[in-house]
Amino acid sequence: VRIIKGIGMEKMQKETKEKKETPYELLKESNKKQLGKNDEAKMTIYNVLPRKEYERVFMCKATNEIWRTLIITHQGNSQVKNCKIDLLTQEYEKFSISNEETIDSCFTGFNAIMTSLKSLDPDYSSTNHVRNFLRALPLKWRANVTAIEEAKDLATLPLDELIGNLKVYKMVLDNDGVPSKTTTKEKVKSLAPKAKATREQNSNDSDSQDGSDEEVDEEEAEAFNLLARNF
Repeated sequence: VRIIKGIGMEKMQKETKEKKETPYELLKESNKKQLGKNDEAKMTIYNVLPRKEYERVFMCKATNEIWRTLIITHQGNSQVKNCKIDLLTQEYEKFSISNEETIDSCFTGFNAIMTSLKSLDPDYSSTNHVRNFLRALPLKWRANVTAIEEAKDLATLPLDELIGNLKVYKMVLDNDGVPSKTTTKEKVKSLAPKAKATREQNSNDSDSQDGSDEEVDEEEAEAFNLLARNF
């Protein structure tokens, strides 16, 4: 076998020399502005990264290179990413709640799965969050699940409102020990202010409330009366 050395080397060296970086003062104004924006974006990213993450990317010259490095590091390539999505989807569909778990703790876990799925797949969406959460509840919640299914349209019921209703039911259980027919609608209605505060907290103090206070009170009273009839 005859090996020919040096062919094309002169051309490669010439191209390498031609691709040397142009001094900043010789750049066009548009290129200078682009470099300035790139440097600002890099500094913004560097300032929010922990030191370990900063050391991964500080040699990157462009912000898109930094972003790509971080994505591959934490999400993996497309194959790893798809595998994670599949695992999270299975975890979401098989989500269950034990008798010992509190509503807050199980909601935190459920929300973490949804957030992870959304971050890996921005196009991911599911209209069954409320149904999946209700399905995961243990048997001791069955009476409340039935009441909510009869009183609310699950297709439009916000998840944070569901959590508020479940917390009300838990308050009633703590008051009476077990749900029974002796639980009156007055006891349930007396918990309305707490339920209202809970829903407002879960919705991050949202200012998008509709209707007057009287309409809210009527809606809450109706829901709690329905709960009382099902105890």
